[in-house]
Amino acid sequence: MSVSALARRHWLNVGLLGLAGGLAALALFEPGRERPAAIGPLLDWVPARIERIEVERADQERLAFERRAGRWWMTAPTTGLANPVLLDPVLKLAEARCPLRYAVEQLNLRGLRLDPPRLRLRIDGREIGFGATAPTDGQRYLRIDATVYLCPDDLYPLLTSAAGSFLAKPLGDVQK
Repeated sequence: MSVSALARRHWLNVGLLGLAGGLAALALFEPGRERPAAIGPLLDWVPARIERIEVERADQERLAFERRAGRWWMTAPTTGLANPVLLDPVLKLAEARCPLRYAVEQLNLRGLRLDPPRLRLRIDGREIGFGATAPTDGQRYLRIDATVYLCPDDLYPLLTSAAGSFLAKPLGDVQK
């Protein structure tokens, strides 16, 4: 190959690289394209400020917890110091971000098992209704006011577990 053919091929490659870079930049900074809005938290509450948690469960005892002097106490169905490790995921739900959301009037709430909900969680009086899981990905439908969210199904198994599991074990019961 002659030097001029190599030079032409070099400049052709540089030109193609420049064209590809320009198209990539256009795709990233497409004029008129709006950036998606940031997904807000479910309740926009700080977990450290939450004082009361109530759980109404179908065919199971109602659970109730309250914060006293910085510690969580179970107040129903029995009383005692609550296990903070089990309540931490419940508190974090307040600031969870679930990108899929729908207006209540667009949905068949009975079909999603949200009318009535399978479980009602109240965090400082604000109700979250737990419905069915989506058949495609196992995420759970949660209703808060006039919005239904599709969120990871992390809490339902915890909230339907035995009431006694929420009590903290006394230090003397720890096995060595």
